Amino acid sequence: MWCTGEVPKVLEEQVLFRGLRFDVVRRHYAYGSRRFARDVVVFPESSVVVPFVNDEEVIVIRQFRAPLGEYIVEVPAGVLDKGESPEEAARRELVEETGFYPRRLTRLATVYPVPGYSTEVMHVFEAEELEFKGAKPEPHELIEVVRVPFREVLVRVLRGEIRDAKTVIGVLLAGYRRGLLGLR
Repeated sequence: MWCTGEVPKVLEEQVLFRGLRFDVVRRHYAYGSRRFARDVVVFPESSVVVPFVNDEEVIVIRQFRAPLGEYIVEVPAGVLDKGESPEEAARRELVEETGFYPRRLTRLATVYPVPGYSTEVMHVFEAEELEFKGAKPEPHELIEVVRVPFREVLVRVLRGEIRDAKTVIGVLLAGYRRGLLGLR
């Protein structure tokens, strides 16, 4: 692989902040004779799901995002519970947010969404053969479920109208897998 070489050693870690969803720590490193520190957002792994109703349509959600102060269009996603696999989390989150259970999941990728400051790892899946079971959103989630043609979502991603990183990644990977990006 391209990334080789000695990895800096963590000398010390200080907790700067403990939050509801993440912590912030300051890690002190040694690399040979060099010493440096980095502030790191410690965030759990998450699963992202691009749910296909059929070959033509997907489900997306309009969700209020407090840090932005607005609703955005995104694919369903959520953090893994303790002891839960990425696949189990993908299924659980899809049911919670949309009401649909996927009988088939295909892993598209595992990505680091913001490696410059966060430990988060995202597992991206495509879901098919959906069965409606009823949504169970968490109390803090303000979600509207929308069924839309996949090509429309793909075009909105390519135009920059959908800017949520996990959605952009998931939709582009699903579009590639389905031969819609002209790269095969």
